[in-house]
Amino acid sequence: MIKAVLIDDEKNSRESLGKKLQMHCPEVMVVAECANGQEGLAAINLHQPDAVFLDIEMPHMNGFTMLRQLPEKNFGLIFTTAYNQYAINAIRHSAIDYLVKPVDAHELVNAVARLTDQKRKMVQQAQLEILDQLLTKQQHPGNIAVATSVGLEIIAIEKILYLEATSNYTYIHTIAEKPLLASKTLKEFEDILPANLFFRIHNASLVNITAIKKYNKGEGGQVVLTDGTILDVARRRKDELLQLLLAASRKV
Repeated sequence: MIKAVLIDDEKNSRESLGKKLQMHCPEVMVVAECANGQEGLAAINLHQPDAVFLDIEMPHMNGFTMLRQLPEKNFGLIFTTAYNQYAINAIRHSAIDYLVKPVDAHELVNAVARLTDQKRKMVQQAQLEILDQLLTKQQHPGNIAVATSVGLEIIAIEKILYLEATSNYTYIHTIAEKPLLASKTLKEFEDILPANLFFRIHNASLVNITAIKKYNKGEGGQVVLTDGTILDVARRRKDELLQLLLAASRKV
C-alpha cells in the first residue's frame, strides 16, 4: 500500500484527485488532504507518506516554497498544476512527474506506477536541486535530468555534443560515453536546453555550439564536431548558424 498526502488549496481539486485515486489506483491510500503548505508540512511530518501530490500554485506558500521547508524528502513527488508554462518548463527540465489539472486518469495511473521505481527515488534529490536552481536563482543549471526506458539519469549539459531525433525519442551523444536513448522528442529538449548553447541545425539534429570544430561549405553545409562527428546542416538554418558561430568566435 502506498500512503499518500494530497496538498491543494482547491477543495474540488483535492476531492476529484482523491476519487480518481480510489477508482483507478486502489494501491494508494490517502492519509491526509491539506488545503495549504503549512498543513502539508504538518501532514508529511506526521504520516511520513510514500507519495505527495503537491499543487504548485497556492496562496501564501506555493508548492516550491513548501518543499524548501523540508530538510528531507523521503517520498515520491508528483506535482499537480493548472497550466503554467514557466513552472511546467522548469519541471520538464528536472524530469519530476507532474499532472495538469483536471487530472487525466491514464496519466495518473502511469505516474503512480513510477512511484515504486527505486532508481527514480534515488535521483529525486538531484532533480529537486535542478528545479530549485531554475526557480530561485533564475539561471540555467549545469545538469539536466533525463528520463530513459530504465529510469532517470543526470547529465552534465557541458558534456552533451549533440542530440539526434529518432521518432518520438532522442539519442543524446555525450563526450566519451555511449549515446543515451531518452524518452522525449527533440523538440522537448530544444525547449528546455539553453538557447545560447544549443542550435537546431536540422530537423533531426540539435547541436552544442561549443562542440562545433569546423564548418564545411555546401548547399546547407556540414559541421564537424570535436569528436569527429559530421552532421548535415539544413539550408534554411545555414545563415543563422554561421551568424552564431561568428558571434561565438568574437567572444573567444
